[in-house]
Amino acid sequence: MAAWTGIAGYWNRFQNLVLGPPTGPLRHAGCRNDQLEHFRKYTTINHGLIGISCRKCIMEWVLPELVLPEHRGEEVLVVNETKFYVINRPDTESLSVFLINVRIVNLSSSHLRAGDHIKHKMDVPADLYHHAIVEDVRRVDGSCDSVTLIHWQGNGGRSNSSSVSSGSGGASIQRNTVDDMSQRAAVIYRCDYREDMVREDNRELSLARANAWVGEWQGYNLTQNNCEHFAFFCKTGLWQSGQGEFWANMILRITRLLYVDEYEDTTVESFTDLSPGDHVIMFMTVIHPRCHMIVKNTNHASGLITVVRFTYENGIVEESLPFRRPCKRVIPQGTYEPQVILERANAALENGSSWPYNIFTFNCKHFAFLMSRGYILAKP
Repeated sequence: MAAWTGIAGYWNRFQNLVLGPPTGPLRHAGCRNDQLEHFRKYTTINHGLIGISCRKCIMEWVLPELVLPEHRGEEVLVVNETKFYVINRPDTESLSVFLINVRIVNLSSSHLRAGDHIKHKMDVPADLYHHAIVEDVRRVDGSCDSVTLIHWQGNGGRSNSSSVSSGSGGASIQRNTVDDMSQRAAVIYRCDYREDMVREDNRELSLARANAWVGEWQGYNLTQNNCEHFAFFCKTGLWQSGQGEFWANMILRITRLLYVDEYEDTTVESFTDLSPGDHVIMFMTVIHPRCHMIVKNTNHASGLITVVRFTYENGIVEESLPFRRPCKRVIPQGTYEPQVILERANAALENGSSWPYNIFTFNCKHFAFLMSRGYILAKP
């Protein structure tokens, strides 16, 4: 109780100093974050507060005029008597439902505006594109003089869409000005969006999101947190990347060829297709491409999945994770009923410290099959 009182007091101080008097809930229903360093503010040029986001799960609350009524979630955060509504995003199967790429060869004053999402092909053998948000465009005599971008960038000044690193020597989200875009790429693409998405996520909100992330350096990952993820999120509030999904799928296919599994699985396109008790496989990292877990529930407002899984570092844990594609559901074969699977997973959570992790004889896959089928597969 004393520990919780201390945490609540810390959150109260955060609200008083940063957001104003605490007149709303002390923590949100997504990942239940209540840590000061895990929240971002969305502010306008005039420093007006237009939104707040959770660093852990990217759940957002914004002013009512910035979100369509049908996309307003039930959770409301009240700051200084102003209501901020959580954005309840519809999950999508593909970025293509939002994007229309406009090819730009010679930049002019009519091509780019603050808040635009642009991309260009990178100077690497693979077919990779670097993505960025335009913060400002300077014009002289109607021509595009220089462009200020916010994007994942290597400290050496070159677009960093393929290096997987986190730290002062790697990639970070930076603001920098490009005097001559033609030196960066011969062809620039402006990524235009579907009309209803543009109407909801106006340029003010897109720029506020981008500015809130400037200085971020932890977590860059080619498959899960790259420049396309960031730019797409700034425009839509959704964390997706066609490039990331492509490379994650490639890694999954390669690892699947290395051995023959004793089970069959199907592709899950949307987190709304998941149900409590499902045994799923999601891409986590390059060194852990096939993570097995049991689904407890899904949160439509934040797009998070609450799962129980077996980890090397912390044993059996319950955690909220963003839905990531590719995702596979193991086809039930003689499995327990979903409610029984959940009961077994919860019982394992209570006795998690007594479960010894072994990468070869008892890992996340063994645990998930033990919960869902009652036996451990012979292969690791």
